[in-house]
Amino acid sequence: MVRPILMLTIAGGVAVTGCTSNTTTTTSGTSQSLSQQLAEAFCGWQACCGAGGGSAADGGQTSDAGAAAACGASTGDAGLADQCVARVTLAGDQQLALVATAYSEGLVTIDTTIAQSCAAAYQVRSCAGSATLDVDEAVSSPACAGLFTGYIPVGERCDMTAECQAGNYCLSQATGQAITSVQGGGTLGVCFPYQAAGATCNSTADCLPPLTCDPTLFVCG
Repeated sequence: MVRPILMLTIAGGVAVTGCTSNTTTTTSGTSQSLSQQLAEAFCGWQACCGAGGGSAADGGQTSDAGAAAACGASTGDAGLADQCVARVTLAGDQQLALVATAYSEGLVTIDTTIAQSCAAAYQVRSCAGSATLDVDEAVSSPACAGLFTGYIPVGERCDMTAECQAGNYCLSQATGQAITSVQGGGTLGVCFPYQAAGATCNSTADCLPPLTCDPTLFVCG
């Protein structure tokens, strides 16, 4: 199956940090701008919680309850902070490489307003979170819902669920599972529809979120 190339008119190249469009109510950012914003959020979180993920920058323990307030402000040496952002942005660019390709092909767009909320939520996450940037972890937050808009229709080739039109997911033909990672699954995927409420299912993964599969009736509800 040939991967579709959709030529769409989108607000390409708009930075995630607060830019707006005069022609649309939703502006589209790039994967690179998303990487930087997540990197800044990660480095802010790290300065608050410490590189080990469980302690404050001064070596003292930081409670999860206080993380949101403490991590909201910039801390530490500015030079070290810039170095952190540069390193983590590179890691973000690597993890979002498929998204960058999909964006350039017109297969996905990124909502800049949601990207801001997504990054803010990532910065104030629990100090027990991953001590390295994990874009999949970051974008799985409820604050990131609707971050990606996909344009690939049912039955067409995909690398990740973010590329598929709303109500569908990228089904791996190797594993039979949804390819939810923004890094793809390394296998052939096809956009496939989620099962709606009352429809037959084998597992909750078949159902349109947040529906679940009833283990007795095998229907989504």
